[in-house]
Amino acid sequence: MKMNQPVAYIILGAVIMFGLVFVIGAGQNGTQVGRYQISTCLKRDWVYVYVIDTTTGVVKFVDEKNENKPFEEIKSLR
Repeated sequence: MKMNQPVAYIILGAVIMFGLVFVIGAGQNGTQVGRYQISTCLKRDWVYVYVIDTTTGVVKFVDEKNENKPFEEIKSLR
């Protein structure tokens, strides 16, 4: 049973694409999902925001001075 040349190329292309999807997606997934938790507290018309790193236990207070900083640059409460 002989296949048509265009059908063979379509099947070959689909197999190559299918293989590429698995090879590209085969990397190790990051474990950062769910790492940080946010807690808020309202005192005297002011909202306090605390960010907790669940892997290390570090708790940091976020205010308007360090609102857009990365977590590593914010001072710890400890």
